[in-house]
Amino acid sequence: MLFYLSKKVNLTEAFIIMKQVNFYFLILSALFFLIFLVVGNWRWKILLDARNIKFSFGYLMKVYFISWFFNNILPTTIGGDVFRVAYTAKKDDITGRSSSSLAFAAAFVDRFIGFIGLFFFASIAAGVLFLSKKGQNQYLLLNLLGFIILIVILLAVFSDSVHRVFSKIFARIKIFRLGERFERAYSEVKEYRQTKSKLIYSFLLSLLIQALSGFIWFFIALGISVTTSILYYFLYIPGIGVLTMVPITVGGLGMRENIFVNIFNNVLGVAREKATAISGLYLIINLIFALIGGIVFLFVKRQTQIKKI
Repeated sequence: MLFYLSKKVNLTEAFIIMKQVNFYFLILSALFFLIFLVVGNWRWKILLDARNIKFSFGYLMKVYFISWFFNNILPTTIGGDVFRVAYTAKKDDITGRSSSSLAFAAAFVDRFIGFIGLFFFASIAAGVLFLSKKGQNQYLLLNLLGFIILIVILLAVFSDSVHRVFSKIFARIKIFRLGERFERAYSEVKEYRQTKSKLIYSFLLSLLIQALSGFIWFFIALGISVTTSILYYFLYIPGIGVLTMVPITVGGLGMRENIFVNIFNNVLGVAREKATAISGLYLIINLIFALIGGIVFLFVKRQTQIKKI
């Protein structure tokens, strides 16, 4: 996909633009990227704490960096979630049971709440653009539809009736005790309906995460004198993030760059070389933080147990 993009863009000119970037804005973008990761870890910790999976913020931050590293080298951009589960799935000294299903439930709900926040945030941006006559109605409707569908799915997941239907299906899956594992994980996910305040808190943090994500790209663009309204980043970057989760690329590489360049060139009229420079500089910052996660992975030790309460 990067090769395909290279055939559509004058790469020499794009590299020249990248080298001329204002480092003040580039550093500001990197700072917002760090805050983006810290807030993401904060949301995850809230959901872990809600189920009495107690780890220090510092330890979870290290694990979050590790997951970010694997997000960039595994298919889709959520492959690192496996490591988040693995590094927080321990035996509880109090109950004597494994917390793997609890750890999975926390990671799953974290992602799901993130998706809800993503579509809601993009809907707000689309609504503001539509009211200001700078956006089109279909973007608003599409994001609102996505938000509503996710809310319906969440309510269905928390429903006892839906759970009973899936329990019958899980009971038929005997191989490797997968049915039993699915049932246990589903039950733990459903327990989050007892922590409504934590879910609301996580949702609000999701909105902050989406805002930070938009600002990361926006500051890079300002660094090369692209002054497109921040609202367009709030609208399009969440959608690009969703599409990079499709498991046909490694870490979204290639797909993210192609979609960004096409949208900002065809829809907003940003020159292809400048759009390519923006996506290239974002990729560099992203890979720097991924590399930090790879280094952390070499040295961090998995904690042996959940802290007693």
